[in-house]
Amino acid sequence: MHLNHQKMFKELTVVFSEYYLNYLLYNKNAQKFNAYNLTAQQDTILFFLKDKPHITANEIAKKFLISKSAVSQVLSKLEALNFIKRESNPNNHREFFVELAEKGLAYQALSEEADKEFMTKHFADIDLEQLQNVLQTMKKVNASISSSDE
Repeated sequence: MHLNHQKMFKELTVVFSEYYLNYLLYNKNAQKFNAYNLTAQQDTILFFLKDKPHITANEIAKKFLISKSAVSQVLSKLEALNFIKRESNPNNHREFFVELAEKGLAYQALSEEADKEFMTKHFADIDLEQLQNVLQTMKKVNASISSSDE
């Protein structure tokens, strides 16, 4: 069974890589992201912030397993570019909440537009039950990864 899992893992890695590449290459709206000239780390943090209002730099550092100073550098750059804003935590004045700012919200809207167009074009003909199975499986994988101590 172990060899079968290894083989499946390799195939999944290839399929996910191909999906991401196809998303970037064949999604006209996704190509608009290039105009923002963001690093992969900046893009990933913006993507993460999309669904996490009022998160702190410490929480971001924990999630990404990087130092608070590394997060602070990325956030400072994103703030200077008007992608994010920091607001003081009223319960702890030494702590700031990070939120999307005007340009970050525009980036998020572009992401949602790109996703909607891509989904309509490429997911409409796929059986909903099959998509639900993929979703449930990936939730289990993510839960396993998140709960591991390694």
